[in-house]
Amino acid sequence: MAGPIIRNYKSGSIVYFEKDKAEDIYVLQKGRVILTFTSVNGNELKEDVRLGEFFGVKSALGRYPREETAQILGDASLLVFKVPEFEKFVSNKTHLIIKMLKVFSSQLRQVHRQLREILGQGEAKNPAFELMNVAEVFYKNGNYDHAAYAFQQYMKHYPDGNYAGRAKELYDSASRNAPYPINIPPLTYQGDAGSKASKLQDMLRTPAEAPKETSTANIDPNSIEGQFQKGLTLFKANQLDQAETILKPLCDREDTTTQDEEVAVEKSLFHIGLILYKKNKFDACFGSFSNYVKKYPKGSMLKEAIYHLALASEALNEKDKAKALFNKVTLLPPADDSMTSTAKTKLKALST
Repeated sequence: MAGPIIRNYKSGSIVYFEKDKAEDIYVLQKGRVILTFTSVNGNELKEDVRLGEFFGVKSALGRYPREETAQILGDASLLVFKVPEFEKFVSNKTHLIIKMLKVFSSQLRQVHRQLREILGQGEAKNPAFELMNVAEVFYKNGNYDHAAYAFQQYMKHYPDGNYAGRAKELYDSASRNAPYPINIPPLTYQGDAGSKASKLQDMLRTPAEAPKETSTANIDPNSIEGQFQKGLTLFKANQLDQAETILKPLCDREDTTTQDEEVAVEKSLFHIGLILYKKNKFDACFGSFSNYVKKYPKGSMLKEAIYHLALASEALNEKDKAKALFNKVTLLPPADDSMTSTAKTKLKALST
């Protein structure tokens, strides 16, 4: 192993761009480096690297693309490590590892605080509510495995909690990779009879079986999956025009080579229907969901697609068509989910 090297840069040089492949870890020895990155709320932020400080660590160790652009201001010198060299360098330097953990911990707290602000949430409530909240955020962002795991933990530790019924319903739905139900009321804080601190402590002491890893950190942002995730994020943020611009071209992609890519194409078509429904473009919405049903007669979101066909028909005042479609929803499994219950209520109302 050759060891770290010194690189000298001229003013204005770019050390790396955001989304570049991450291979090296840097230490600023002389000069000035500015990191430019986008925060979770979409704002561009800049951060100075201090002399002697590492940067580019997380992406290099995690083997995922750079999250920021690093630019030189004034001539500068950097000490450059390859990952194995860095791992060897810090292996016996406990103080350095602790320092990095503190920095990463602080960054995670900032991201957590910003996410709560974006989600319109205030200070943290009791553990039971926060567990449900985390589960539902996972679910709304399409992270079904993590959502199902969190709902399962709620049912395990708070079987008599105020949200037990809601957790069961959403667990059933998330386990089927079904989209978050649009007809379920928003989660509101109610306190929880089972929210004793000791239960949370028990959870923390009990080694949990990790859910299947579905991180999107290593997905190429320009790939079919990467584009779908970007479109889905915009959809969840209610940025419908931007989401439609990204998802619509994916619906016609025929160059998929993996099952994950095929699923991304299928879900793109489904979400285009949801976008059109949210924009009250019911004719176009009906056409999009009809296309989904025709293209994916055994699709994972078939029931939800037919349910939205019924809603669109109802909005277009086509009662007979809506009744037939709501009836179809009641015949599709599972028979005890909230969508079936709502379809039965709609069917009854349309028949009077």
